[in-house]
Amino acid sequence: MEVNRRTALFGGAALALAGCTRASTPRASTVPAPLTPANFSLVIDGLDHAEGVASAPDGRLFLSNSGGAIGILAPGQPLRQVGAPLAANGVAVDTQGRVIVANMGLLKQQPGPLQRITLETGTVETLVSELEGRQLVASNGPATARDGSIYCTHSSWGPVANIGTTTPAGFIYMIRPNGSAAIVARDLRGVNGLCLDRDERHLYASLTAEGRIRRWRRNADGTLADPQDFGPQLGTVVPDQTVKAILALPPQEKAALGYCDGIAFDMADNLWITLPFSNRLVALTPQGRQVDILHDPAGEKIAMPTNLCWGGPDRRTLYVVSRGKGMIVQARTAIAGAPLANWPTG
Repeated sequence: MEVNRRTALFGGAALALAGCTRASTPRASTVPAPLTPANFSLVIDGLDHAEGVASAPDGRLFLSNSGGAIGILAPGQPLRQVGAPLAANGVAVDTQGRVIVANMGLLKQQPGPLQRITLETGTVETLVSELEGRQLVASNGPATARDGSIYCTHSSWGPVANIGTTTPAGFIYMIRPNGSAAIVARDLRGVNGLCLDRDERHLYASLTAEGRIRRWRRNADGTLADPQDFGPQLGTVVPDQTVKAILALPPQEKAALGYCDGIAFDMADNLWITLPFSNRLVALTPQGRQVDILHDPAGEKIAMPTNLCWGGPDRRTLYVVSRGKGMIVQARTAIAGAPLANWPTG
């Protein structure tokens, strides 16, 4: 169905898919330039439970919200919902243009499977609903590889409000091109956003509860090895700190928080990161140095930022989900985003 109440302001230019992918080949480093809230303009507002976003070469923007399995925003068109809503969270797109949706069932006391949506037919299929005999409840951040592999984080078994959980119950699972699934990394505290570098040699994940990024080397069969922390702790984290406790903090303490969420690479191999509870965007250079990109203390444009991706004909339009405002905003960046699995590498 079409949602005419939604305000779609992005223009008719095609959105080139770019977000979190290939990056290991040495290249000249360019440090991201800072942004301000004034650099951002509205793409769409009025979203309930806005969380994930991905873009496509044909100009469509895919976003998770409570209105359907996935929302599709085409240039100059109102938001269109496809499939029955579950608990849509992170979003990715595979090499065939099918949308991968992770469901955070814990938020709604529901299951949390990984789904795949064929947009031409509206077919929604479940890729993984349980692993090792246990039903999934917290699928969070998916990432797709050009060889057909799909990865997804499963943050915890609950409680979902324990942002600083000290229980390492999170894991990363993989769906192989043949459809079989398995856990490939375990014992992670609040594992959340996920992406591949440009060469797809490493998989990167945000460990929310630790306030840091970790990466793994991909083996030839897609399994993971050699976990390494990448860059510094991104800010203050408190063991077993809850959402309620975070929201009660004074502004200066919120601004220092390092709880991380969505991640995406640019073409200079900088890893961009959202820090939802501090209304900040930061980046890690290829050398692991932290760079502050934006802080919006009042949450005017960037309010609880969850996920981000790039688009536009030159892949220099940055899209950020501002969950606290129920909207997606955009800004131009000096460095283009790296192309995702459903976008040509050239």
